[in-house]
Amino acid sequence: MRSTFINIASILIYLLPVVLLTGPFLPDFFISIIGLIFLSISIKERNWIYYRNNFFYFFIIVYFYLIVSSLISEDSILSLESTLFYFRFILFALGTWFLIDNNKNLIKFFTISLILAFILCIVDGSYQFYHSGQFESNLFGYQNISANRMTLVFNDKQLLGGYLARLLPLLFAVYIYSFPSNKKNLILPSAILIACDVITFGTGERTAIALLFIATLSIVVLISKFKLLRVYTFLIGILIIFLITIFNSEIKEKNIDRTLIQMGITDNESLNIKDDKLTIFSKQHESHYLTAWYIFTDNKVFGSGPKTFRIYCNDEKYYTDKLGCSTHPHNTYIQIIAETGIIGLLFILFLVSHLCFKTFKHIYNKEKIFNDYQVCLIVCFILTLFPFLPTQSFFNNWINIIYYLPVGFYLHSIYSKTYIKK
Repeated sequence: MRSTFINIASILIYLLPVVLLTGPFLPDFFISIIGLIFLSISIKERNWIYYRNNFFYFFIIVYFYLIVSSLISEDSILSLESTLFYFRFILFALGTWFLIDNNKNLIKFFTISLILAFILCIVDGSYQFYHSGQFESNLFGYQNISANRMTLVFNDKQLLGGYLARLLPLLFAVYIYSFPSNKKNLILPSAILIACDVITFGTGERTAIALLFIATLSIVVLISKFKLLRVYTFLIGILIIFLITIFNSEIKEKNIDRTLIQMGITDNESLNIKDDKLTIFSKQHESHYLTAWYIFTDNKVFGSGPKTFRIYCNDEKYYTDKLGCSTHPHNTYIQIIAETGIIGLLFILFLVSHLCFKTFKHIYNKEKIFNDYQVCLIVCFILTLFPFLPTQSFFNNWINIIYYLPVGFYLHSIYSKTYIKK
């Protein structure tokens, strides 16, 4: 029975890269099952090693703080919707570590699945790019509500660029781990890297484009064996993007002109966007941030409660302008400080400090403390914790699965006796 449950959970892990392309429901269901299988086996076998580590101690404290913050908020029922079952992400990370320990082929099969998911994204993204402005659906018939962005393969959410940019370092990591680094085996990842650079730019998601650049810079600085591979593929990608931008005015308008206009750097009345001063990303983003700041000033210590920005932003005392209200402030750090207060912010700043310490230690040590596989996983965390870009809601199910997906691989690499450094 134990092996049957492990096989079921392993299959769910293999399918996760693909089901993430369907939206939030299926991946959330999958990781919940993985977490429950891990929890039942670990308790039955009294296997407490997965709970006796700094990751679990830290995040269980964070979890209980979020529950307290929800309970003391004005709308505790709404707030608890996002925090009560947040522990499933912690169990998912631990469950991934457990499955890698108990399935020696898990990383290799997961790598193959992730490669197939990326190829699917590249094919569909190319179709959407080629037919931009001609059709209102992707290759699989999912409607696109905006010509400026690309949808997921099996969903109309405009998140294709974010999917590629955030998971590319994970793909690089597991590929390095699973396959020998000879010239033949580097052809496929090279092609995927170039294609991802181009498709991510074509999606029009400015956050995704910035994250891809940050990931590339981090990998080049931190990695040991594959620096030139990423440099060459990135340069080729930039060249292709440059040529596309020259010969495709719509792409230039969508990714460059519109960005400059929304930030108030230039003006173009034909796009119906006009700002008379410099703004942070856009006038709408700036209004969200100001509203969140006003909410924080009234709830400095504990915040207004997770998921309550959407309620408080309608209050007249926090009004900035008609653009100031939304479901969340569109920046993780600003959302954290508004909804969970200074205490909540301290938790995330602790993670950032720890990540910076480890990263600088790796850079300045003659003997590197991380191998290339671990470096790429750390780059995933850099993207998660990068503070200066618009983001989805911190409590969004879909994005949290992407945040926590690399964690189990990293925990296995630093804690497990079955891990062999490569």
